[in-house]
Amino acid sequence: MHIRRIASAWLLAGCSCFTAAVPAAGDEHAEHADHAAMDHSQHAARDELGRSLHDMKHQMDPALTKELREKVPLYHNYSDAEIALSMDMMGPEYAWYISPSGLRGEQGVLILLHGFRDQGDRVFRDRMQPLGDIFPTALGIGMAMMMSSHIQVALDDLKAAGVKQVVVVPVVSSATNELYRQWLYIFGQEDRAEFATVPRVKTDLDVHLVSPPGDNPLIAEIILDHALELSTNPKQETVIIAGHGPTGAEDNAQEMAVLAEVGKIVQEDGGFASVHGITLQDDAPPAIRAANVKKLRTLVEDATRAGRRVLVVTNLIGARTVQAKLREDLKGLEFRFNNKGIVQHDNFVKWLGETVRKAFEDNAAARTAAR
Repeated sequence: MHIRRIASAWLLAGCSCFTAAVPAAGDEHAEHADHAAMDHSQHAARDELGRSLHDMKHQMDPALTKELREKVPLYHNYSDAEIALSMDMMGPEYAWYISPSGLRGEQGVLILLHGFRDQGDRVFRDRMQPLGDIFPTALGIGMAMMMSSHIQVALDDLKAAGVKQVVVVPVVSSATNELYRQWLYIFGQEDRAEFATVPRVKTDLDVHLVSPPGDNPLIAEIILDHALELSTNPKQETVIIAGHGPTGAEDNAQEMAVLAEVGKIVQEDGGFASVHGITLQDDAPPAIRAANVKKLRTLVEDATRAGRRVLVVTNLIGARTVQAKLREDLKGLEFRFNNKGIVQHDNFVKWLGETVRKAFEDNAAARTAAR
């Protein structure tokens, strides 16, 4: 069955709370290429793909640079030039309105993500397109470490499409992610910015920010499937679930607990000899990351000595984040590695759709109860 029909089924079936999003008169077959002609955000020009701010460079404000150096352990000893280079290497921060130009509706979706560079972002957009064909949908792409204008533009785009109620979906692995807390700050749900104190968004839309997937069983199924793609004899295999991991010790302990819950499902449903979760804490100071790599290598070495085949998978969102580093970290050891990100699996789209639908349903129930 075509994925777009699947999306329509799980998004709309049995949910009478949805307000239908319909193309404007005469635009029932509007092409996605019409984005460049749209004028949703008067202050943000679009490129031919409908992306706003895509070519804008980071404005390296000295005060914000100083704040990043103080807040981000990795940057403590960085010069201004090194922080500027780090920002540039993260890629553009931009808004991408992905729905057909004629689609209008009172319920809209804003998806926030780190970004995977141009090719990866296009793949992600394509994966989200079934949702964008049902609800006015925008992507806010980037780390938001020193700016938030791309998120503001995305909200403005949704309002211009007639949206009154928007569900905001943060695409990070879990709630311990520092970027998630930065987004919470930008939406006024945290008092302190995790990174630089960027402007908060201003909107009169009814905004509902949902939680990241964490240990949702649908995500555990993705990781299980990625392990089974490598498996030949589960009873003689050890699975290691490697995560990016947050910087702080307390956050990392919570993230390890999330991986442990995911690991239980993977072991029970897959029948593996053992399953372990570990985080790299990839953005932590080098000594912390090196200690985690040592633990990871020890897990692989111990399993190999016990006669088990080692399968390494991740709970990473995209396929090109820290996978290359992982291969280098494990160089010289015997293991099989699945470098896929969870967004490549149909379950991720299913999780996102179910999350959006539940948020709309819960909001409708709350309004009914308040009457």
